[in-house]
Amino acid sequence: MKAISRHKLILPMALAASLLVSPLAWSGDHENCDKEPRHGKHDQRDRKEMMEHRFDHMAERLNLTEKQRDEMRAIFKKGHEERKAQFEKRREDRPEMLSGDPASSDFKSQVAAAADKAAESARDRVQAKADAYAAIYQVLNAEQRETWAKMQAERKERKGDRDHGPRHD
Repeated sequence: MKAISRHKLILPMALAASLLVSPLAWSGDHENCDKEPRHGKHDQRDRKEMMEHRFDHMAERLNLTEKQRDEMRAIFKKGHEERKAQFEKRREDRPEMLSGDPASSDFKSQVAAAADKAAESARDRVQAKADAYAAIYQVLNAEQRETWAKMQAERKERKGDRDHGPRHD
């Protein structure tokens, strides 16, 4: 067996040493790693603060009274709870599509049942949005409804810009 020369070991040893003394590896802040789950760029607290900021901005722009703010918060909370329940239901009902023989009639019936459930879930989501919109509309007065319509149009325009990206015609 051939002996490994010292100069071939320098790089692996330096790498190992740098990992051992790395301030990131030994920062000591591992206690809070699992306490607050992270999702993307923001943790749960950041998301809640962001949603509250957006709500406050909307409420100011619409010039909502305290009573209207409470009613709107209740509508949004109900919508959030319904979406969460729908998500959990879809998760539980998700069929195992990647098993069995794709040419079999059983597989085809599983696909048809999954498509029916997905269509029903989509209908439920659309209806829930329509119900929330109607509830919001009832809370607002005529002037606020006009502002709300403008806000929705602006939102749709911004969303369209994100969906299509810059054009290079």
